[in-house]
Amino acid sequence: MREAHVRYKVEAWDSLQHLFQIKKINDHILHFLVSFEGKLDMNRLRKSVAVSAEAFPLLKCGFNEEERRPYWEYRSNTTNEMLTLIETADGETAVNQFLVSEINTSTGPQIKLGVIRNGKADTLVILMNHMLCDAAGFKDYLYLLSSIYNKIREDANYHPPALGSRRLSQITKMFSWKEKIKILFCKNDMSTHDPAHLKLEGDLKSPFIEIRSIPKETFLNLKEYARNHDATINDMILTAYIRTLYETFGYVFAIPSTVDLRKYLPGHKAEGICNLCTNLNCDIGSDIGASFEDTLLKVRESMKKEKSSIACIKSMFILENVFDRLPYQLAERMVNRSFDNALIAFTNIGIIDKTQFCFDELQITKAFMTGSIKYSPYFQLAVSTFDDNPVLSVNLYGSQADRDTISAFLDKVVLQLNLNYN
Repeated sequence: MREAHVRYKVEAWDSLQHLFQIKKINDHILHFLVSFEGKLDMNRLRKSVAVSAEAFPLLKCGFNEEERRPYWEYRSNTTNEMLTLIETADGETAVNQFLVSEINTSTGPQIKLGVIRNGKADTLVILMNHMLCDAAGFKDYLYLLSSIYNKIREDANYHPPALGSRRLSQITKMFSWKEKIKILFCKNDMSTHDPAHLKLEGDLKSPFIEIRSIPKETFLNLKEYARNHDATINDMILTAYIRTLYETFGYVFAIPSTVDLRKYLPGHKAEGICNLCTNLNCDIGSDIGASFEDTLLKVRESMKKEKSSIACIKSMFILENVFDRLPYQLAERMVNRSFDNALIAFTNIGIIDKTQFCFDELQITKAFMTGSIKYSPYFQLAVSTFDDNPVLSVNLYGSQADRDTISAFLDKVVLQLNLNYN
């Protein structure tokens, strides 16, 4: 049992995500939903949540920035504060309400789990403070939680080892001094973005998550089409997105796309649950091409070039050094001036591995993850995939008119995918 007032270091990405909230770019909550055909064992789930917080104590911390440097302070939040059982006949409403609920960063806990029980079936919704981790880190937590749940069935005293470093330097230490100098002097302007934006009203009282599921059969056809064109599923969805944006605005512009820096680590595995991501720019030039295939080939070449470059590490390398070496308030002001977010962006959360995320033999009928909720006029398309079923999502604090706009936009993206893989 940890004592209150134990402190943990705030890493550079923690501070950056906090700044995004202050600048009203996005809140800092990651969202995950999984639906089962049956019921979870609530006693075992409660114990699993408690054990997971022992391995990752920041879940029970509050964020404090009153002093010269911010810190995470252990607050001894209880399991009942982290996990809630909601039994209701209107499961859909309860799920949607919990999915867009908030986390109190100052008091903690930094995670909220809700089991919405409708008759004989459960839906588990998990919210995590984005300051603690990116989507890949969130998946690491999901795998940890399900592993604990399964293992304590046979061993009630099971405890996983404590998690390791959350620092960005676990990436930069993989490079030689010569490579680090090359990174520092490379050209990587991630602060110049096109001014195009959707006409959104915004409504701070009305957060929503609009989703579209792509059927498995369609997804497998898309994979085959991508393979035949030496492209990836990510390229395919990005192509549909770019073509829909072209249809909307009448011209082409570069789209920032999130990249997971764990690709530079052994086994693509981080030491702890943390933020280790940055952006690539998908820039296909001013010509969209005559067909979906034309655009896809341009996207493929742009992404191959971006992925082969280490320039994307520059912004994160600088970020960590600024927050490590300068007084916090000065560092925050510098980052506030130099780091700017694109008004329109894309993120592929990737595959949620069903072999690592399972609860006994419970059949999972649906699962998806989505990122933070944007404030108008910021707009981001996200995609996550579970069991060959991708889910596209857009999150916004917005009005019903905004939701109608986003709904129509997502329909166009799906239509691009349905029409153009044959």
